[in-house]
Amino acid sequence: MSKLNYKKNDKIQHLLADYENNFQTIDTYNVTSMYESEAIREYFLDLKTNIVDFNRSLVTKCVQGTENDFKKLMDKASEYLNISNRLSEGNKFIVLSLFQQCVFGFYILTPLIEEEEVSDIKVYSWNHITCKVRGDRYLTNLSFADEADYDNWFDRFLRIHRLYDRPEDALNRTTDIKGSADSFLRIDVQLSDVTSDENYNLHIRKIPKEKYTWEYLKNANMLDDDMIRYLRDRIVSGYGFLLSGKGGSGKTALLNNMIDLIPFQESILVSQESDELYSTVHPQLQMEHPLIYEKNGEKKFISLEDELELGLLQDIDDFIVGEIKGGEALYVFTTAASTGARFFGTIHSNTAASSPRRLAHCAKFISNYSVETLEEMLTSTPFCLIHLTHFSIDEILEIKGWDEEKQKLEFISVYNKFQPVDPAIDETETSGTADDREG
Repeated sequence: MSKLNYKKNDKIQHLLADYENNFQTIDTYNVTSMYESEAIREYFLDLKTNIVDFNRSLVTKCVQGTENDFKKLMDKASEYLNISNRLSEGNKFIVLSLFQQCVFGFYILTPLIEEEEVSDIKVYSWNHITCKVRGDRYLTNLSFADEADYDNWFDRFLRIHRLYDRPEDALNRTTDIKGSADSFLRIDVQLSDVTSDENYNLHIRKIPKEKYTWEYLKNANMLDDDMIRYLRDRIVSGYGFLLSGKGGSGKTALLNNMIDLIPFQESILVSQESDELYSTVHPQLQMEHPLIYEKNGEKKFISLEDELELGLLQDIDDFIVGEIKGGEALYVFTTAASTGARFFGTIHSNTAASSPRRLAHCAKFISNYSVETLEEMLTSTPFCLIHLTHFSIDEILEIKGWDEEKQKLEFISVYNKFQPVDPAIDETETSGTADDREG
């Protein structure tokens, strides 16, 4: 018997028992789909076969065509139903709606798009569709009819969103602002050229067009009234914020609400790859995203770094970067934080304390600064670190200063879900304004 020197994690013993019994499961998220209705399905499949499957060229023309092309196809579908089936007007309307979703919309995925509590949808193959609900992942009861049905829809889907099925576009993304009445849809596509199982992978992130209310976030157990008061105090006092966590942990949802707390006399630049952060109330907000274009047959880029660099020449008080992943992080250290402006952003990290190190490593992509030098730069402005998992705040730290001997940042623990705040910390250390800290 091997003797290993480690401490068992008592919190996961119930999960380990599942491993030992070869009994791992994932719950199914069940949604109602009209495509599975016995009263409707036969008529829909008959219509799809005769109008879509037998008229590929017509459908291809329509998916990127004019309003008149769309009307012609829908008229053709309506005429077919009138001739071949005896449907009530109500059921005819339903079948035509399903037909329109199939050709021009999200087809089988529509119920998940419409379900308010679903934040993410992933399609791994024609019969393997998952979703995320309030931070928890589920299989779904949805499936395309077969592999050909998925392939044909996926081809139409690419055309509609002006994406291409070619190796140079094997990894691509876009944002759909019209496909859902309630959400912006960030769409990430991986073509079979880059997937090991040669399937198309599709990920859809839903960003509400109307922000979650603070009441909703409280009911979802992201935070409580005391935390909201803390955020207001620190934002008005001039603190910067770095929100960390995994994808889908709630970082963007929280930061989106925090933007509205920034004093209205301050000017804001939001720079992000996908149009997820926004405000309908702040009067001095400019929002930008990267641009890819072709010139003389060569791809050109306007990056987040380019936008942030130009922002330094403008009258900007607050720089906000959605999802830091690369060299744009440098501008947090050497520009915004060191020139009197402040910074808000999100980043993937395992803990609040490790997020500045992750930020520093991103900045090193385009700089020769040491990690330690970059981290020390963060002490030039009051700064809060917030970590989230499963749509809930786990930890809040504030940067206290720089330990010259140990060459690392010092923190003040404001909140920890799993450990009480150290009572030995003097209350005065966690209070005061930005001016107090700078002094």
